Amino acid sequence: MRRPWPDHLGKVLAARLLLGGYFFVPYIVLYASSMGISLSLLLVIEALFALLIVAFDLPAGHLADRIGPRQALVLGAALQGGAALLLGTVPDAAAFWAAQPLFAAATALTMGADAALAAGVLRRAGRSGEFEAGERLFQSLNLAVTAVVLASASGLSLIGMRWTFVATTVAQGLAVVVLLRVADVRSESDVDRVPLGRRLRGLAQGVRRAPGLPVDLLAMILTGTAFSVLLYLTPVYYVRAGLTEHLVGVAAAGVALGASAAAFGLPDRWPLRVTVVLAVLAVLASAALGLESVAVVLIAAVVVQTAQARLVPRFRARVLDDLREHGEATAMSIVTTSRNLGFAVLTPFVGVLTAWSGPAGLAVLCAVLFAVAGLAMSARMSTRMSTSRQLETV
Repeated sequence: MRRPWPDHLGKVLAARLLLGGYFFVPYIVLYASSMGISLSLLLVIEALFALLIVAFDLPAGHLADRIGPRQALVLGAALQGGAALLLGTVPDAAAFWAAQPLFAAATALTMGADAALAAGVLRRAGRSGEFEAGERLFQSLNLAVTAVVLASASGLSLIGMRWTFVATTVAQGLAVVVLLRVADVRSESDVDRVPLGRRLRGLAQGVRRAPGLPVDLLAMILTGTAFSVLLYLTPVYYVRAGLTEHLVGVAAAGVALGASAAAFGLPDRWPLRVTVVLAVLAVLASAALGLESVAVVLIAAVVVQTAQARLVPRFRARVLDDLREHGEATAMSIVTTSRNLGFAVLTPFVGVLTAWSGPAGLAVLCAVLFAVAGLAMSARMSTRMSTSRQLETV
């Protein structure tokens, strides 16, 4: 039987899609280069960004459980819009550095609270078991919306790359407007009154007690590092394979659209280890042939983004199953921390590797990280089945 979405879930979905409206992403490397920032230095700057996220993430999740995930998202969107506006209006290296704490705080506030708000809406409707299905739907739709965003970014870049940052500010403002129309869903327990130190100790105990969760967190760290590196590496490959700078956004849009269709079309029973193996092969093929073939780079990018769209919902559902009692936003912050920790720690060395071996060396490193993650993840992570029906429209 077809079931309508729970009240407010559609608004939450719309707000999350707007929060992900990063028009500047395909041009961040090129924009930094125009200010004299090399790829290796950019990776160091982004390592600082990732370290700040790791530092802010669990306190931000704790704050979101205290004040409510909706309020945390509003605050995060405001910070994110301000940081984007700073980079769009002050295009120099000092502003690039200064914006990193703002972006990090915004990311910490939004990347756990958004999933927590969706989980809260489903919990209130008595449909918590549909969380992973809902996250898969969100990831597929997010890729499709990203395709529109990136295609628009390509047009904005013809006026000036700084306008992609201004457009991001507008998207964050619209997200705030939508969020203010969403119900304030809070945890049903008294976890929001637990002090941060006690909550962190409880989380550590919960991770140790949960069967297989420590190795699954390791898999999240490894894949998160690879995805973060590839985010900055892919535009470089596009340009080196022969695309002009203004077509980078169009290429990224096409990749996002292809990944959206692929992620949505994969069966529920599709094992994650198979997804990881395909990502390894795609990245290695891109490293070997990417400078000679735009098609190879585009196909590899579709495979990698499809892998991310299937891995992230499983990660979130896995952590929420075992750590929900410590607060939904705090549990989701564990996923964000895991996805950024490896990038923060390894990126200074990645910068050295970039200077020594170039983009091909980075691609091989990402393939190795994916391979180790696939070997490390537990059987429960690889084959976990959703215990509920797929979310359906009316």
